Amino acid sequence: MKSWMRWGHGRTRLTVESILLGLAVVLAAVWFSAPYFTRAYINRGLAGLPDYTGRVERVRIHPWTASLDLYEVHLDKRTGEIPVHFFNSPRWNISLQWSELFHGVERASVTVFDPQINLVAGPSLDQSQVSISKVWIDAIKQMIPWRVNQLNIHGGDIHFLDFHATPQVDLELSQLEITADNMSNSRGLKIPLPATVEISARPLLTGTFAMSLAVNFDEQFATFTQNFRLEHVPAVGANSALQKYLKVRVKSGEIGLYSELSSDKGIYHGYVKPFFYQLEFAPKPADEGNPGAVWSGLLNTVKGIFESDQHVIATQSQISGRVDQPNVDALSAFAGILWNAYIEALRPGFDPMHTPPQPTDTVTTPSSAATEKETTLPSPAAKNK
Repeated sequence: MKSWMRWGHGRTRLTVESILLGLAVVLAAVWFSAPYFTRAYINRGLAGLPDYTGRVERVRIHPWTASLDLYEVHLDKRTGEIPVHFFNSPRWNISLQWSELFHGVERASVTVFDPQINLVAGPSLDQSQVSISKVWIDAIKQMIPWRVNQLNIHGGDIHFLDFHATPQVDLELSQLEITADNMSNSRGLKIPLPATVEISARPLLTGTFAMSLAVNFDEQFATFTQNFRLEHVPAVGANSALQKYLKVRVKSGEIGLYSELSSDKGIYHGYVKPFFYQLEFAPKPADEGNPGAVWSGLLNTVKGIFESDQHVIATQSQISGRVDQPNVDALSAFAGILWNAYIEALRPGFDPMHTPPQPTDTVTTPSSAATEKETTLPSPAAKNK
């Protein structure tokens, strides 16, 4: 044996080597078993939900980056009478935000890949899943060892389903992207609304949805300001739901919606502006040629009363109240329709007096990809003139 390998007495050397070997075995056992113990811990928390149950199929831990991946995360209603998951995602990544350590805090960044949420309406509570108890949020917190400061959702998909309708209802919000930053105010910003949330999606495949939110999550009732726009949504895409719930379908038309809202200490106020462009109703296929077709004709007649000269139905309704007691002024909405139809047509977009001080967003008009208009756009009918 070489001289550099000769250290201590034989018994001492054997003892030290045995200890090192034992530590190596323990570390190897921890290394290979930690994902299974972590998965079991998470699944116990998800199994304790009152109305739903959840499961994570596989966990992978990355100690060198202080992160872990969760694979095949799903939540299901306990009744077992619904054929689709309430929530399903092929992968979550939960990692420590190293940049926040410089601020003296341990915060997590969570990224959820390709999540799908299925909201299901059915003839009974056991066959429906349109809401979920807040208890599951506490259970999901057990999946994350640090307080969440950043949340990213990529490629989300939300469906509203009714398997008992004929035809079956399937309304889809696809390509959902969410970016939420500084949710726990780890940077200690001395501003009222330190967290920001940006959301975008494609409703009914061809529409556009965008939402901006500034919020303070640390208050009992979150203080926030938000604005969102919903544009170019084809009314035909909602025909399955219209036939089920309103006993009618549409032949043509687009839907738009604009809203701004702010809340302070649980008291909120704002407005919503819905637009219906060139909406035309038609009877359900089963009602054609029988008295059931009268309903669609009646709707077209009523629609004609409220339409402007550009075949647009629009209104603006004020929203105000408390977070736990929402209130929408229906009379204001009805009066707004009359005002739009006969006195002054509303213009799509945000009200100038409410528009946040930021660069003007632009939207490319459908009629010309090379021509960009400001947020305040003329109606499709006016553009075609």
